[in-house]
Amino acid sequence: MSDVLRLGGGAFAVTVSARALGLSPTTAKVPEKIVVGQVPFNTVVSLYRSAEVDYFKEEGLSIEYTMAVGGPALVQALAAGSIPAADIGVAPALIAASRKLPLISPALAGIGTPKQPFTRIMVREDSPIRSVADLKGKRLAVHQRGAMEDLTLPALKASRGIGIEDLDIALVPAPNQPQALAEKQVDAIFVNPPIDAVAERKFKARTLINVADYVPYIGYNTFTFRRDFVETYPEAAKGLMKGWIRTCRWINDNQAKAHAVMGGTLGIDEELRPHVRLPYFARNGLAVLPNVWNIYYMLVANKVLDGVDDPAKLIEQSVIEPVRQIGLPALDAVGRQTDPEVAAMLRAHYPFLPKPVEAYHTDWERALLQT
Repeated sequence: MSDVLRLGGGAFAVTVSARALGLSPTTAKVPEKIVVGQVPFNTVVSLYRSAEVDYFKEEGLSIEYTMAVGGPALVQALAAGSIPAADIGVAPALIAASRKLPLISPALAGIGTPKQPFTRIMVREDSPIRSVADLKGKRLAVHQRGAMEDLTLPALKASRGIGIEDLDIALVPAPNQPQALAEKQVDAIFVNPPIDAVAERKFKARTLINVADYVPYIGYNTFTFRRDFVETYPEAAKGLMKGWIRTCRWINDNQAKAHAVMGGTLGIDEELRPHVRLPYFARNGLAVLPNVWNIYYMLVANKVLDGVDDPAKLIEQSVIEPVRQIGLPALDAVGRQTDPEVAAMLRAHYPFLPKPVEAYHTDWERALLQT
């Protein structure tokens, strides 16, 4: 997911009662209703529910979904206690944790991979631009500075020699990018699904390079919880994680149906839905720590986030401990599965990591690689 949050420089302390969160003061294991935040990107797991398949409902959870335009709005809602959980980007979740917000993020779902590339740079069908080197001095549209595609440009510089300083960056809303490209207002667009499918199918744009060609693996989104919700309702939090994992597996195993469900939820034209790129979804649903660290260093390198004094402690408290608390118990309950793509992800090259990838593995990741 591409949205990145900028909060004020100091710690943002929030005190919120259980009642304000919609939590019952009783000892019930599961609340009567759980409000879950979403953003309109097809990396979001909870978009793929339908009358036919709703694993969250099967876990005995009554969920009301609320859609926001981007991750920052959901982080604010989480911080204020308006919602107890949200399906947001790894980057906003990390920034929120760095600001000491009471949030934890044990999950991972949508991943761009070499086999299932996600974001891409596109040019007109008749464009003279044939290689990344040809982009030098050209006008490139991005929908927002600090978005995930924008944040990968230093890695493009390192691998292909063209980066932010070599480009004329134009801020163009994502839905307007295909038209702007066709009308030669820009020379290229850096675009996410489903807008890339619009550019390709309706405007005959062609792919210049996939992000996976220079950052092989990016895990885009996580499931973020308020700490007090997890402490008050551990069984509900575990149920949400179980539903998350089961939905991830269903998406991978039912691509045609997943396209239809996602397309309907996001209002994508029916004829376009089969052509929208879907990311790969982690079959065991747990955060991949090299990915978390890579995105942390990516944010710091791009000056979106000031480096924290102890990033290891930050990631331990906001990601690793929550995986142990609710992620691994949920996975044990639904059963672990072999996941060759995540195994490859754990061995992959991450351009922003200062140490070898193995230095960032957790014990459960090392165990996965030994099986």
